Amino acid sequence: MAKAKILLIEDDPVQSEFISRQLKSSGYEVLTAPKAPEGIELAKKEKPALIILDMILPGMHGLEAAVKLLSLPETKAIPIVALSAMTIPKFIEECYRVGIKDFLKKPCDPKHLLRIVERYAGKQKREGLVAVVSSISAAYTELVMSLSKMHLKIETVAPAPKSLDRLISVKPNVILLEVVPEDKKREELIQMIKADKRLGSIPLLIFCSEASEEKMLELVKTLGVEAYLTYPFEYFSLMETINRYLHPDE
Repeated sequence: MAKAKILLIEDDPVQSEFISRQLKSSGYEVLTAPKAPEGIELAKKEKPALIILDMILPGMHGLEAAVKLLSLPETKAIPIVALSAMTIPKFIEECYRVGIKDFLKKPCDPKHLLRIVERYAGKQKREGLVAVVSSISAAYTELVMSLSKMHLKIETVAPAPKSLDRLISVKPNVILLEVVPEDKKREELIQMIKADKRLGSIPLLIFCSEASEEKMLELVKTLGVEAYLTYPFEYFSLMETINRYLHPDE
């Protein structure tokens, strides 16, 4: 499935990086331009599904850029969402008057940003299969609910003697394994996964509802796993981490 392209025209590198990361983690392809003329040319060339346009840009005001985009045959059908810290009603009315479809207030709330983008560019399905090695626990339940929201395929594997065979048959793209303090069998299972030629190259991340951050960092080093997931899980941080290991080339 082709990813929907989002064009972000924003001159603030911090804002640009923040918004880009949120959208990439949600499965979108993000194109960026720091100035309106560059953004307009990029829009003509790439035909994105949506343009997020900062209203205060060097050299050309966002409203002027929106009018230009909406007048060009190559870009007039592309929905534009305004991005601004200025929320004066008359200004927002002017945005809508020139043909801008929606408005995002700076700094962007990640959930609201995603809702707006999904409204105009559609929801992106994540590709990949995640194996969760865990007994039923509060952390497991919360993790699976979050992964389901990401539209990922999930395979639960019980931490038992046959876990290795099950993982080999499942062929996951990422393995998430719940560690339990003082449970050496879980640590032994991780060592077996890492030593297996069929599973050893698969990213393995650990999580635990009881261990401290210091303990988790220690386990990452001693067990040779890629990373740990912070509990309780924060949805967008979790999504970004999972995406990084599912799609390392992005």
